[in-house]
Amino acid sequence: MFTTRPVLVTGSSGRLGRETVLLLRAKGYTVIGADLMPAPTTDALLDIRDADAVQELTRGVGAIIHNAALHGKHYDLHVPRLEFVRTNIEGTLHLLNACVAHGIPKLLYTSTTSIYGQAMVHPDQAVWVDEQLVPQPRDIYDITKQAAEALCRDFFDKENVQTAVLRVSRFLPEPPNLTLNHRLYRGLDERDGALGLLLALEHALAGFDTFNISAGSPFQPEDVTQLRHNPAAVIRHRLPQAADVYARLGWVWPASIDRVYSIDKAQRVLGYQPRYTAEYLLQEAAATASGRQ
Repeated sequence: MFTTRPVLVTGSSGRLGRETVLLLRAKGYTVIGADLMPAPTTDALLDIRDADAVQELTRGVGAIIHNAALHGKHYDLHVPRLEFVRTNIEGTLHLLNACVAHGIPKLLYTSTTSIYGQAMVHPDQAVWVDEQLVPQPRDIYDITKQAAEALCRDFFDKENVQTAVLRVSRFLPEPPNLTLNHRLYRGLDERDGALGLLLALEHALAGFDTFNISAGSPFQPEDVTQLRHNPAAVIRHRLPQAADVYARLGWVWPASIDRVYSIDKAQRVLGYQPRYTAEYLLQEAAATASGRQ
């Protein structure tokens, strides 16, 4: 769907929101970036908990990409549960209501792979995490994200708003060794996250749907037992070039891998092909290792 009306991107000052705004503008979209915090990619300061402010800003909007949220880091900082409810659930409801009020046909909701929670825990093997895995939320962050997902489904079914959920994986600033280790099975570059959102925006949704958005993985379902107990052996098998790079850079292999995020559905339905994969990072690391010789 290419809309001549602006696309509203909430959370536009954050890492994923910033990349989403930049990518959409590069593709010719008019974008309104909205956030509580100012940034070069933010055009309007907006508190999504304020229903009136949401109604006002969304007039004339053609689609909404909803990234704004309280995250797991806020849970670690002991932000009260009520604030999670007000931001992640009530704020999402305000945006969905605005879609109905102003005839906005589409809202994409950025959720999290964290929502799978306890379902990703297995004592003997890594868990293959696709969209068929039933979420088992662990904390108020997961709980409120799951509730917001349910709201999106409700508005698709009852209000004819095209909604979809993209469960993105972690994209935290980390040292290169840890970044690559995580990118093997549970990491994401926010530029690839923005690509997933763009593809979902341009995809005609026949019904409510959910997609895992991650960097993908070189691993296969038959690897899950060995990944739990000896991931280095699997990495050497799937990515033979990794052994030399890890050795030359003095990097540490993952001690155990507990899950693998599958992006098969996003690849099949949306045509999602992440660029900044483990293989990409490994090539960069190999160049770094060669430069040290």
